Amino acid sequence: MNEFEIIKKYFAPLSHDGLKNDAAILDIPNGQKLIVTSDTLNAGIHFIENADASQIAHKALRTNISDLAAMGAQPFAYQLCLAFPEKPTKKWLEFFTKALQEDQNEFGIFCSGGDTTRIKGSLSISITALGLVPKGQAISRNGAKNNDAIILTGSVGDAYIGLQILSFLSLPYLKQQSQRKKINLDKETEKYFIEQYYKPQPRIDLIKPIRKYAHAAIDISDGLIADLSHICIESNLSAQINLTPSMFSTQAQKVIKNNMLTAEELLVSGDDYQLLLAIPENNVKDFLIQAPKCIQIGQFKKGKPIVTLMDKNNRSINIKHTGWSHF
Repeated sequence: MNEFEIIKKYFAPLSHDGLKNDAAILDIPNGQKLIVTSDTLNAGIHFIENADASQIAHKALRTNISDLAAMGAQPFAYQLCLAFPEKPTKKWLEFFTKALQEDQNEFGIFCSGGDTTRIKGSLSISITALGLVPKGQAISRNGAKNNDAIILTGSVGDAYIGLQILSFLSLPYLKQQSQRKKINLDKETEKYFIEQYYKPQPRIDLIKPIRKYAHAAIDISDGLIADLSHICIESNLSAQINLTPSMFSTQAQKVIKNNMLTAEELLVSGDDYQLLLAIPENNVKDFLIQAPKCIQIGQFKKGKPIVTLMDKNNRSINIKHTGWSHF
């Protein structure tokens, strides 16, 4: 099949108009603002070279949808750009587009267009996701207030453990670790961690309480400490968080307990795609009633825009490496 036959057979069914025009025509409902985000995922950097097509598709789309959730936006549409090092097989295309369709059904989003091309290098996928939010209800990073509670929407570190299990040592941020430790787990637990790496769960389910209560929000893509620092800088506040087991899944707590990885490593690893929220102190109880699996991990305070991590004895923990960076 040539490029246009591939588009017609595999990608047009993901759209509303059959991808028959040079550009998409989109109607924005009255009273809504359009939220736009883009992410590029490259083989060998954001996923391993031999990853399944379905794994790549889930990660590529879900990481973009997570950005929409952080802004309080409902997923609407996305543009998909694919740069292939060689012609993809029918099996690869089938698994890739099937996974996209599954996520479209789950998150209420559709493909509005994109591009396919060749590249001298590894597979590269770029998605621009569009979301809708009522006017005046979008959440940004710069709205946190003094004494706001810092809320974490779910456990962190699972994806990083999954990546360690995959043993893909050429990823740059693995090289930044002082020493990689071998992780020995049963197959079922390994499968759990690998799925967290490839199939994060964007917190679209929390959009309504986030819009109602959050002063600021960010998704955790580069590591909890690094991403929380962005809110601190944009809101000109300091943040103090408490290192507790509740930040981690039951499975991750076992990894920590058995000295395979440290809690500090998991806090700065990234790829979690949970959210950090600034919630007014007097609204925390109401928010947690609507989002019972979220936890309060700290508080924003007046001061220099830095993050301080405290241990169980209320002593500060020195964090040298705060999160992922491409450069």
